[in-house]
This record gives sequence, C-alpha cells and structure tokens, in this order.
Amino acid sequence: MTTPSSTAAPAPFGWCHWHKGPSGTAVMVDIVEQKSGPGAALYACAPCREQRGLTPVAEQAHEVAYRDYLIHTTDCAGCSRLGRCDLGGRLRDVYQKALDGTR
Repeated sequence: MTTPSSTAAPAPFGWCHWHKGPSGTAVMVDIVEQKSGPGAALYACAPCREQRGLTPVAEQAHEVAYRDYLIHTTDCAGCSRLGRCDLGGRLRDVYQKALDGTR
C-alpha cells in the first residue's frame, strides 16, 4: 500500500462519503482494495469522523509504523535489500504487527 502525502491535509473542496455531501474538512479514512482494477479511497469530514470514531489514514497505526520504517531504512547504511540493521528489523516487525491488526 502506498502512503500519499496528501492524506493528512484536508481538501479545500472535498466530499464526505458518510454524509454524502461536500466538505472543506474531508480527509481519507479508508482505502477499499479490489482484486482487479484500482482501489477506492473513502473520505470523511471532521464532524462525521468525530461522530463515528473514524481515524484519518495518515494517523492509523499501520501507516505511522510504515512511515517510521521507511524513513529509517532510507537513511540507514545498515539496511538494504539484503538485510536490515537491528533497529530496522524491529521497525519492520512493528509495521507487520500493525498491518496484521488491520486485516
């Protein structure tokens, strides 16, 4: 799964899939994966997120863990395609556990 950097910022003229209307505070809260073809992103405005307990994708545990892992492995000389340093391995384990919790 990719991590678009725009998921954290509200769209100036977005759409809320929960109240089915326009919103200036809509952010991505879910990604619907499909077996073939492109997936779909679902957006919710601030009031709908609060009412329904929805968490923006950018703040979900698996996304935060993935960013931490990616930032570390990008800058770490001990991490490569062939292996990871101890910290890189631990960050990957945290990411995998968070990802397993979403399935």
